[in-house]
Order: sequence, then structure tokens, then C-alpha cells
Amino acid sequence: MKVIFALAACVASAVAQSVVIASPPAFYTLHRGQGFVVDVDRTSCVNGPAGQCPSGTSSGNIGTPLFQGLYAPTPVGNGRSDLAQNFTVTVPSFLPPGPALLSVAHFGLVIGVEPFLEVVNQTVIIA
Repeated sequence: MKVIFALAACVASAVAQSVVIASPPAFYTLHRGQGFVVDVDRTSCVNGPAGQCPSGTSSGNIGTPLFQGLYAPTPVGNGRSDLAQNFTVTVPSFLPPGPALLSVAHFGLVIGVEPFLEVVNQTVIIA
């Protein structure tokens, strides 16, 4: 029974640290040279084989970083029980028009000692 509880605690800790791109929404149109806000929220969804969380797919390399820095979310919402952080970035002028993948790489520690990496994606349209 202790093993099941420990496993459940580890899974709960990992899920509690997952993030999602809350804004811009999927298939939102952005213009080259335009500044926009990326809202990264903590989420309770579980990435699994059924694809329960929204995402996009990439057939190329990671591309051009628009921001590099710490994820230091602050409490938001009515009950202040959720965490989020906004990042203001600019669409590079050299991006070709059409679909593009906005990705957030999130590194963290589960229970302070176990490192993890997740990459969440959102498809946007470059005009």
C-alpha cells in the first residue's frame, strides 16, 4: 500500500508542475514584427497516449528562441489557486507566412530531486 501511495504522490507532483499555453489560442493569426503575449499557465491535464492535452507537432528543428528565462509564475484567478506567467515576444520578420509552431520548453524538478522536461506546442498562423 505504501508503494501505491508513493507512486500516486510522484504522479500528482509531476502533473501539478505541467504547463499549458493559454494564449495565444490555437490557430490565432499573428503578423511578422508584431509583439504578442504568451500566457503560460500551470495545468492539471495529463499528457498520455490518448493526447488529452492540446498540442501541435513539428517536423523540423526547434527554430528560433523568442525568449529564454525563468518561469516564475504568480497566483491568478478568483481563488488565487492557479499559477501563470506572461511573456511578451515579437514575431520574427523572417518567418514565412503560414502555420507555425509556438513551443514552450519547461524544465523542472519533481519533489525537488527528479528532473523532468516537457515541451508544449500551440499552432499559430503567420500572416
